Amino acid sequence: MTLKRFDNIGIACRDAKRTHQFYTEVLGCEAAPLAEGATSFGASIGDVAFYIFETSQTNEVGRNDNMPANPVGVDHLAFESDDFEVAQAELESKGVTWVGDTVGEPGGFRYRGFHDPDGNMIYVIHKG
Repeated sequence: MTLKRFDNIGIACRDAKRTHQFYTEVLGCEAAPLAEGATSFGASIGDVAFYIFETSQTNEVGRNDNMPANPVGVDHLAFESDDFEVAQAELESKGVTWVGDTVGEPGGFRYRGFHDPDGNMIYVIHKG
């Protein structure tokens, strides 16, 4: 196989400026400042890279935390945290609204989901 490694995740958005702010200020991704009039940017967190770009498409993805009921396609992004409660509090302080309750029990695998500005599902997880 000539494939070497996972390179990036492409995310279509409606507003590059709004999405840049969310991914850098709320999620803590690293990204260069967005140039005036730019419609795309690269961002990263840990070893994961994103290519985020504006699209003219307006249809809603319609994803939620009921994964088996979601449409075909990449379903979500999940970010691991060492301290689940602190991560939730930090995200809430930055305006995140949770889609549902926490799944899992303290000490074990836990997760909780929310949407990015375009309705893509994002989870914070803790592996216990």
